[in-house]
Amino acid sequence: MSLLCQIGSNPFDSSKLEESKTYQRKHIDLESADPEPYYWVGVIDWALAYRANQKLRSAYNDTARSSVRDDVPLPDPLREQFSREYGAAVDEGIENLKKAIKLRPDYDDALAYLNLLYRQKADQFSTRSEREEYLQMADDLIDKVKETKVKKMCAQGSGAQRPQACPESPPH
Repeated sequence: MSLLCQIGSNPFDSSKLEESKTYQRKHIDLESADPEPYYWVGVIDWALAYRANQKLRSAYNDTARSSVRDDVPLPDPLREQFSREYGAAVDEGIENLKKAIKLRPDYDDALAYLNLLYRQKADQFSTRSEREEYLQMADDLIDKVKETKVKKMCAQGSGAQRPQACPESPPH
């Protein structure tokens, strides 16, 4: 299932990604307590939305007087098109990644992709406050990803291999 996702990613083939998503959904139907298929649905939804967002920006930049960078909102007509065509995929991805994280709270990869999907969600809003709300949620997740990774490293490391960011172990 993840192999089909990889095949659809390079070179990019949205139909293969969609096909992979159908297998992930079947996996969810069989094993709803497994966080992996929820994660993969979120990753696929992000890949589809991100690719579309980049194509819209690129096409706009090819004809516009001033280019629109990745860190600025899409112009209204593009924002509306992106939201109409990929809003449901972004929402589905967010929902599935949240499920994966609920099933495995230390799922740092799912947290990282949720951050990326929140950034795609932010591009669907015309008001600065709504956009900033999702960007702040994304930034907060970056901190949580870092914290989760450090906790994992600390749990695995001991003695000389123990990362400096780890709190000292209590004396025995």
